[in-house]
Amino acid sequence: MPPSDYAAEITSATLFTYQLPFKTAMQFKAQRLLQRKGLILQLNDGQGRTYFTEIAPLPGFSTETLEQVTQDIIQQISTSLASLSDYKSPYPSVQFALSGLFNNPISINHQQSIEMDNIALLQGDTEQVLAQFEALHRPAVIKLKVARESITTDIANFQLLCQLSPDLKIRCDANQAWNKKQASDFFDAINTPQLDYIEEPTSNHAINIQLAEENKIFLGLDETLQAPDFYYEHHEAIRAFVIKPTIIGNRNKIDQLVSVAHQQGILLSISSSFESALGLQQLRKMANHYLAQPEYQGVQISLGIDTLKYFDSPLLYNAKNIERDCRALAILWTNQ
Repeated sequence: MPPSDYAAEITSATLFTYQLPFKTAMQFKAQRLLQRKGLILQLNDGQGRTYFTEIAPLPGFSTETLEQVTQDIIQQISTSLASLSDYKSPYPSVQFALSGLFNNPISINHQQSIEMDNIALLQGDTEQVLAQFEALHRPAVIKLKVARESITTDIANFQLLCQLSPDLKIRCDANQAWNKKQASDFFDAINTPQLDYIEEPTSNHAINIQLAEENKIFLGLDETLQAPDFYYEHHEAIRAFVIKPTIIGNRNKIDQLVSVAHQQGILLSISSSFESALGLQQLRKMANHYLAQPEYQGVQISLGIDTLKYFDSPLLYNAKNIERDCRALAILWTNQ
């Protein structure tokens, strides 16, 4: 962790805004997005080092808006830049961005390459899912979005993947979009031995546990973890925690979730909220941080960051080019 006077060394700040188009419209719960919008904060210190972090609430999932976080961070850097490391933002996406700066800072002078399983993400209709799968090299595990197409299509996609690769393990994500009957119909029709786990089939945790027991399947917790009053009660059907730092924000809460997962032998997935390459680099660094801690020895962490392929822009596609790419972005605020 940087020294306590780290923020006092900061000499200037610049806030950029970006808009990255998707190749096709993306559905995030009730929000249909044609592009991803977010902020890039650049800080410079007195020793000539430059640091970057991303602030990108996800419509449909984040409780805060881009307008709110823009106002929040401009207020802070324009009046109290020296105390930025101590700032407790009310917004999760800002909390995550600042924790990345002051716990695992990303400097253009100190890039790291982190080796970790990155689980491929497949979504869309059957033709799209097939094309995405065929572009992979026989992965052992993939993640499949469900509950965005019809139940019939979801079943067809799952069964097709099973036929193409009988040893494949599939992690499904329903984003709480099904009711109990829809979820039951899905489980009745698929080859459940190839279902590694499913995230949030319905919005009711008790019903999800019941579905898991009835169908002898495993669950991953995602939206459930984001609830302010979340308290973990162990159940043998819970196989994974899917942690989305942009949406959870609070680093202490993430630490607690990692500790519970380590103690209970639960799989961890540090996952994207469709950030740019910079945000994905922040997620890699966070995962690497936990793997490096002796108290978490043996914890199983994978990355769920296979999301850049859905963007149709060369900007912010590679974290190594962040300084160059920022020159093409609009500046919202700077004191340089």
